[in-house]
Amino acid sequence: MTTIKEIAKRANVSIGTVDRVIHKRGRVSKEAEQRVRRIIEELDYKPNIFAKNLKLSRTFTFGILMPKPNQDSMYWTLPIRGITKAQNELAAQKVKVRYFFYDKYREPSFNEVSKQVLESPLEGLLIAPVLSRIFDTFIKEVPENLPYVFFDSFIPKANYISYIGQDSFQSGVLSAKLMHILIKEKGTVAVIRVLPEDYHIDARVNGFLSYCQSYPEIEAKVYELEGNKRANIRHKIFRKIIAENRGLRGIFVSNATTHMTAEYIKSLSLQEKIHIIGYDLIEEYIRYLKEGLIDFLISQQSE
Repeated sequence: MTTIKEIAKRANVSIGTVDRVIHKRGRVSKEAEQRVRRIIEELDYKPNIFAKNLKLSRTFTFGILMPKPNQDSMYWTLPIRGITKAQNELAAQKVKVRYFFYDKYREPSFNEVSKQVLESPLEGLLIAPVLSRIFDTFIKEVPENLPYVFFDSFIPKANYISYIGQDSFQSGVLSAKLMHILIKEKGTVAVIRVLPEDYHIDARVNGFLSYCQSYPEIEAKVYELEGNKRANIRHKIFRKIIAENRGLRGIFVSNATTHMTAEYIKSLSLQEKIHIIGYDLIEEYIRYLKEGLIDFLISQQSE
């Protein structure tokens, strides 16, 4: 790795001169500056910000704004594993994280937690914006000098640095292709849009429906299901799906509640197989996959 000392030696100037050129402070002759910049470009020098931060004894605190880990069948424990791994790897660079968990099914919970985020001294934010309408408003309140990255879902037209997650529309298309392979011939597929409203979930559903439009032999019918409802409410929706679709061949579940669908279908002891496609490699889901109750799980590599 190129060092300031090496640049100074090649440019025949002091280390202090190189430092002043890099950070644009202090007086440096035009000739010396041009010589230093030419060597920096030749050597492709990049400042070691971690070493600089260690020298300054500065600690970076990144806020993590995400749903409670136990929600959505423990799905959120998966990205926490990845965050924990990264935090451990960056500990030597004095990087720390602070979690802000909100209840994705209670708007007052988010309002309270988001206020804490905006009042906390943070160098950056990692955000899972799974409540589209609420986050549309929240993002506008984030200060311009507080950089943020989205994961799992994103808000269109927001000023985010990056989005870490799948192409949700294409994952929906993929799910429809897999379902088409499974049912082979004409049949009805129930598409379960899991609420609350989320751009991420909507894109999956739209991707699935988009594929089906090109294949009239597949009749896709959308049903909405609140993700936090009790078992009796979920079963009411499942019963409705079964009753309204005598030729039901498959069910596509748009988030990490696939096992609930599989459990209900198993309890019916139907003669005809109903294929199920859903998301995420949660341990319980993998067991159902091996048993054949779930046909495909789309992994987001959430860690």
